[in-house]
Amino acid sequence: MAAIGKIREKSGLLLVIIGLALAAFVLGDLFKNLGQNNNIDRDKIALINGEKVGVQDFSRKVSLQADRYNEPLSTEKSYENTIDVWNITKREVIMRQQMTKIGLLVPVGSSNAQISMDEFMSNIYSVTPNREVIRFFTGDYNGQIAQDQVKGFFDFIERGVNSENAEERSQAMEYKQQWGLFKNSFKDVLMETKYNNLIVKAYYLPKALAEMDFIDNNVSNQVAYFGASYNIISDEDAVATDADYQAYYDEHKNEFNAEMESRKIDYVSWIVRPSNKDVVDLRSQIDEYYNEMKVAERREVSYIVNRVGDNRYDSSWVSKGSLSVYIDSAAFTYEVGTVLGPWEENSAYHIARIMSKDSRPDSLKASQILISYAGAYGAQGITRTKIGARALADSIRDVVANDDSSFETLLLKSDDPKAVETKGEFGWFKDGAMLAEINDACIDGSIGDIVVVETTIGYSVIRIDDKLEKTPKIKIALIDLPIVFSQETFNESYSKAIKFAAVNRTYEAFDTASANSGLNVIKGEFVSELSGGVTGLRNSRDVVKWMFDAETNVGDISKVFDFEDRVVVAVLTETRPEGILPLEDVKEYIAPLVIAKVKASILKEKMANVNSLEQASEFNAQVDTSLIAFSTYSLQKYGPEPRIISRMASADADKIEGPIAGDQGLYYFKVLDKGQIPASNDLQYMQQRSASVFAQKVYPNQRNPKATNAYTPLEKNADIESNMFFFY
Repeated sequence: MAAIGKIREKSGLLLVIIGLALAAFVLGDLFKNLGQNNNIDRDKIALINGEKVGVQDFSRKVSLQADRYNEPLSTEKSYENTIDVWNITKREVIMRQQMTKIGLLVPVGSSNAQISMDEFMSNIYSVTPNREVIRFFTGDYNGQIAQDQVKGFFDFIERGVNSENAEERSQAMEYKQQWGLFKNSFKDVLMETKYNNLIVKAYYLPKALAEMDFIDNNVSNQVAYFGASYNIISDEDAVATDADYQAYYDEHKNEFNAEMESRKIDYVSWIVRPSNKDVVDLRSQIDEYYNEMKVAERREVSYIVNRVGDNRYDSSWVSKGSLSVYIDSAAFTYEVGTVLGPWEENSAYHIARIMSKDSRPDSLKASQILISYAGAYGAQGITRTKIGARALADSIRDVVANDDSSFETLLLKSDDPKAVETKGEFGWFKDGAMLAEINDACIDGSIGDIVVVETTIGYSVIRIDDKLEKTPKIKIALIDLPIVFSQETFNESYSKAIKFAAVNRTYEAFDTASANSGLNVIKGEFVSELSGGVTGLRNSRDVVKWMFDAETNVGDISKVFDFEDRVVVAVLTETRPEGILPLEDVKEYIAPLVIAKVKASILKEKMANVNSLEQASEFNAQVDTSLIAFSTYSLQKYGPEPRIISRMASADADKIEGPIAGDQGLYYFKVLDKGQIPASNDLQYMQQRSASVFAQKVYPNQRNPKATNAYTPLEKNADIESNMFFFY
């Protein structure tokens, strides 16, 4: 918010307020930070299996990746972008090292091994190009490209970068930069695809195993069974002992292996809210803006809105019912130039000035034949000149104007790749939703008119298909001034926080002072040193850096952190080292599982005398019958029970089995009929299916394209020495 952005300078005033005793506390933290990290190689982000990742090269990649967003990134988004680049870089280095080691890549001179240019370009010009290539040239993974389109793209860059036409030269340079970014990332895609192909092609399922797989998936036993749910034992009757917890932990401890150190905090915060004086001052300010809007010339209004408000001037046409209830009726009643307000709504003051009035259709319908040219926005691979595009568009307009039925035939001339599929139709669109030039042409023209409109994407031959009846609309200038706190109000909260942090320097003092002051202590979750922040605190990366500072110990109290509308003081409460977590750290998590085991033991004693499935009613259950194979996913009425299903699929007939502990309860069953092996078995199909399942585990998938099984063990076994924490 504009007002919050002005609240920044505070330290000098606060130190005077709090006194010289607190100055020592503040300066102590400063001197401590100045002396840290002297032993860090400031030109090294990381060492990956002994290979250095330089700071300058990494920073360049971060910057290039950020440029793709085409907008300034928030602090949180910027850090997420940095971590994305780190993961991409780490992956590229590890994969390249592995492929060089096994001979899939060969270094050239002193350079790192890479995919050869011949191999790279053969994928670009392939008859069946990689889906990433398709996406680059069409913007759609399911699009279609031809080799002449690709050639046209490169020809335009080669010609355009030296063009005397500034617009064409600028467009060519932009395409060249986009291609450079894509080329680097696509080399990594090809490299990893090559490695994954090697693994997939090496997989083979012998016929003997294929036959076993066939039997497991095609032979079903008819099984009668019942399960006694753990829920029939109350929690009060299933009290787990320390020995129970220890036994479960010893059996499953490898499941609790932490790959990196984590830490957690408690924190208290002082939320800064506007004081009564702040509200009075803001009201006086909005009254001044009201008077300024009343006397301003029309051309000055947008400047005033953009200068003083928390919003930008919006010149869109709006319909009745779309404005605030405080002004909606009045805005369509009063004359152009009238200033409405001020009024308070949604924690802000507002004023409005009526700019224009008109009658316009709310929705319109039109179709387009797009004729683009080299240099137009999105015109990749098109070499047509702007003059030629205008001439062609005019020619198409004249033909369609004389014969409307020719429109569909001439869609073949359209540079919209989906023109034939959509028949060139925009469909119905809201007034103002389309490009302004097209929107205005449809507003001004009549149904059935054929017009040529120039936009940033080229020349559009527009056929106005339909539009709704006109309704009253207005343009209105709005000033929104949030009701925010002043510098003075912020300083008051900040001074309380810095005094609290200076006086209470231990966890015990922190806890006592919080309770005595009525401050709510928030308990944070465990985070790692590269976490973007603490849950509940936006843009809190600095808190994480303090938590993992080499001189921060359990029980230490933080400095005061400023989060614009609140100030925070934290205490480090716990650390979890890398490796297998101790029992106490996982005790709460495993409690339901341990209690289930205790209940299983109690149930097992109660069911010791079961010798018939007819006894199911004694345990609030009933007998069910199902066909069970190894491929069966779940038991009817009980859900997934893999251990029970595997026993049912392999057991002998006519014998009661149980009690067997599952995830939901204890089970008894009897195989009524053993399935028969099918007369014919397609072992080749089983081999192909098994290979396909294996490949799906190796190749990237759409849900998580970076989490492939082929790469995971390489990263896990890599020797990575990261300095990321000290730079970001």
